[in-house]
Amino acid sequence: MGSAEVQGRLWGARAAGWAELGEPSGTPIYQAAFDAMGVTTGTRLLDVGCGAGLALQLARKRRAIVAGFDATAPLLDVARSRLPGADPRRGDIENLPYGEGSVDAVTAFNTAQYAIDPGRALREIKRVAAPGAPVAVASWVTPTAARPGC
Repeated sequence: MGSAEVQGRLWGARAAGWAELGEPSGTPIYQAAFDAMGVTTGTRLLDVGCGAGLALQLARKRRAIVAGFDATAPLLDVARSRLPGADPRRGDIENLPYGEGSVDAVTAFNTAQYAIDPGRALREIKRVAAPGAPVAVASWVTPTAARPGC
């Protein structure tokens, strides 16, 4: 059983609720990452773990060319409804269905730590990024968990 099977079940149970209530809390980090990465007109951005597609919507407003990948079919259904013409794909993060060096920027917000093999997931993220492309990987933690010694 791969990451998509395991995580898809967990995150898909309440996809609409997550899209409406939980996902918007990530907006500040999505915007900060896009600013730092220089996401703008024509940037080919892949959001690994795109969920319901809010980060992709924000990137599209910057005129980026967006692609999304997630483990959860119900969340991808929401993403498709939010992003007409986009091609959100489902599968295991350890086996991204994109060519080597095929994107200009990659984000993985609250994603890589859920992979069955996080190291392999991170190697896949690196593989699909063009040489020198910015990559942003974020994981939600409490402030105490982020302090050394806690």
